[in-house]
Amino acid sequence: MLRWIFFALVALNLGYFLWSGDGGPAAGSEREPQRLGQQVRPQMLQIRKGDAVAPTTPAPAPTSAAAAITAAPATDANAAR
Repeated sequence: MLRWIFFALVALNLGYFLWSGDGGPAAGSEREPQRLGQQVRPQMLQIRKGDAVAPTTPAPAPTSAAAAITAAPATDANAAR
């Protein structure tokens, strides 16, 4: 029974991949051509390296003990508490 369900799901996934991905009716076509038409001055977009970005200011420290506990990162030590 489980073997039949497994192969049925694999076949459905393969069929969906072929239909929607590289081998389906949408192969080679734009996915959202209406959005490309709505772009305003796309040539103004500039991609910058990580070094050119100004560093952000750090977040202020919590003012109370309760805020410090809720702001602590989730680690194994904190999860054991």
